[in-house]
This record gives sequence, structure tokens and C-alpha cells, in this order.
Amino acid sequence: MGKHISKTLVYTSITMVVMDSRGWIFYSLISFVALLWAGFIYQQGIMLWISFFITLTVLGVSAILLVFLIMETREKATDVS
Repeated sequence: MGKHISKTLVYTSITMVVMDSRGWIFYSLISFVALLWAGFIYQQGIMLWISFFITLTVLGVSAILLVFLIMETREKATDVS
């Protein structure tokens, strides 16, 4: 736990993961469309639970992906050092 990780190494690991721009663009577009659809359903006043479920699903998947990204970055940083 008390290991020092250089900023350059972490920056390099993050840029390597983020360089897969096609996947990130696809995920961002799908998330944006899902949130727009949920907002439209909510504004119409129909299927409020569906709108709530869609929003929670998008936020949950984003949080899980963030955790996996952090774990992968830490593993790469400890493997190199």
C-alpha cells in the first residue's frame, strides 16, 4: 500500500487505455441516447419507473467501468515498477 507510483507511469497507463477511442465513442453515444430517451419518457409522464431504471443502468455501468479502469491502471503501474 505505501508504494510510490510515478505520475508519468500513471499518465502513460491511462492514455493507453483511453486510446481505444472507438470503444469510448460508441459507449458515450449509447449512454447519451439512453439518457435522452429516459428524459423524454420522464417528460411525457409515462413509464416513470422505466426512465428511472434506464438512468440507474447507465450510471451503474459507468461506475463499474470506472472501477475497472482504475484497477487496470493500478495493475499496469505495479507490473512495470
